[in-house]
Amino acid sequence: MPGGLILGSARCGSTLISRILRSHPDILSLSELFSTAGPWAFRPDRLDGARFWSQLAKPSRTLSQVGNPSAAPGEFLYGNVSQPAHDPYLCPPILAITLPHLSSNPDALFRDLATTMEQRGDMELGDHYRALFTDLSVRMGGRGVWVERSGGSLVAAETLRRMFPEARPVLLLRDGPETALSMRDYPAVRLAIWMWRHLRHFGIDLLHPQYHYGRGRIWPLLSAIGGRFGLSRILDTRPSLQKTGAFWSAVTKTGLEGLKGAAPLILRYEELCNEPRREVERLGLFLTGSAPESWLDRAETFPRKPSQRMKALTRWERRELQDACAPGERALAELS
Repeated sequence: MPGGLILGSARCGSTLISRILRSHPDILSLSELFSTAGPWAFRPDRLDGARFWSQLAKPSRTLSQVGNPSAAPGEFLYGNVSQPAHDPYLCPPILAITLPHLSSNPDALFRDLATTMEQRGDMELGDHYRALFTDLSVRMGGRGVWVERSGGSLVAAETLRRMFPEARPVLLLRDGPETALSMRDYPAVRLAIWMWRHLRHFGIDLLHPQYHYGRGRIWPLLSAIGGRFGLSRILDTRPSLQKTGAFWSAVTKTGLEGLKGAAPLILRYEELCNEPRREVERLGLFLTGSAPESWLDRAETFPRKPSQRMKALTRWERRELQDACAPGERALAELS
């Protein structure tokens, strides 16, 4: 089954992309599957079906603190499910966003998948994901191409390219300072910035090409520790403009290194909002070879005029943020 990967920093417009992709008749749109799998997203390299499903189905106390109906009401789709079978504040990771994005009855879909996935034998991790994609495609009416979109996935570009060499990469970009300002207000990114800054003193790099979050062996342990202790102080504290801009730059530079040798479709959020039909058509043709008129008619109504948070900053604040984002902007300029 052909695939696609939407790669970008957090808060760069990828939620909009998921909505656009879901409306395409040939695309199985997988929203935040890897991000909600958290520390187990890309490890171990080989496992059986029971363990693979457990990693997607076992509630995480760390995830419950970072993503829940109160912290992220717009993105945490399970919080909108009527009469949920699980506690929305402590639900299976795959139920948080991925399955409600696909089905109006995600609990039933979850039960059906469990029966199938737990019976699979020992396989490479990538093959378990492919089996899941195929199973979901059948249940969704035979979608021909899977496309996964997780916020912040650009950091894992090298890992994802290696795991899914058949997938076509899309590099989603948004103005650096505007992205950083949005990141600053999002709980999951606040935690990521804190870990990036503080854990490096102990030799643990959240953005390391080989040992990044979801890949390195240390992350499940740290997640378990974090789940036992309250993270509210970190989640409620806004990082400085300098720290947030520097984090965006680091994510961007790391991700671009992981994309070296690839030929991604470059999609810019601002252009998508200003010329939606043209950009949506480019996206559809790149991922599937098709851009049906009915899909374009619908999808072009989704984008809205992009926000301009920079206007609310003082001149000195704008300079501070622009300077912090400059390394990432220079790396992006080299793509042209």
